[in-house]
Amino acid sequence: MRRFIGRILICLLAIVAGSALFMHYTSTTIQPASPASFDVPEQQTSSLPSWTAGKTPVPVTITTSQKPATLSTPLPAVAEGSGAVYPHPISIPALEQQVHERINQQRIKYGLGSLSFDPALADIARKHSEDMAAQHFFSHTNPAGQNPTARGAAAGYLCRKNYGSYYTYGIAENLFQNNLYSAATFYSNRETVYHWNTPEDIVLVTVGGWMNSSGHRDNILTPTFDREGIGIAIASEKVYITENFC
Repeated sequence: MRRFIGRILICLLAIVAGSALFMHYTSTTIQPASPASFDVPEQQTSSLPSWTAGKTPVPVTITTSQKPATLSTPLPAVAEGSGAVYPHPISIPALEQQVHERINQQRIKYGLGSLSFDPALADIARKHSEDMAAQHFFSHTNPAGQNPTARGAAAGYLCRKNYGSYYTYGIAENLFQNNLYSAATFYSNRETVYHWNTPEDIVLVTVGGWMNSSGHRDNILTPTFDREGIGIAIASEKVYITENFC
């Protein structure tokens, strides 16, 4: 009888141990703390005399391009404190160039001329992305109160185009906040598994997001723009992308 009771106890302990082991292997998948997002686009200001309303200017097209730098940036850590590291080789200048090329693909698709890559405009855009990453904000207007046109003026860059019957001035801007990973699965018994976005994924999601937003698409497809600058900064899992037009 004692042996029989002993065997029952052993079976019960085995069942309990098995349940504990099963619970030990549960996992949870979450999205990044800051999902991909974009803002209301900043557009140029135009001055149009009443007697010239309705006239369409002929756009000036420049097709020169700049070769991306080959130096890769250090791989950024993800989810501070986790020790996770982005696994794909990444170069900020190359990523900026890929976004630029994708933008021109969209313009050509709609029968527009390509935008040239303007290094000075890219530098203004990049500094804004770096500022957003460092100060943890996401807006066309920085904490100093400067919008894209004011930031350009501070850097000595003025965008004013005279079409005879009217003129435009100011820097137009699109922003996008992307992520290095689309989801993360947390396990109770092993390291977190990150579902990484490749650099190509980041480019496609960013430009696709802009093209699916009327205001951002209008900036990209404005016929009178002939140059742009793309500036990118990465902080933790966030990828800040600024696109400036002139």
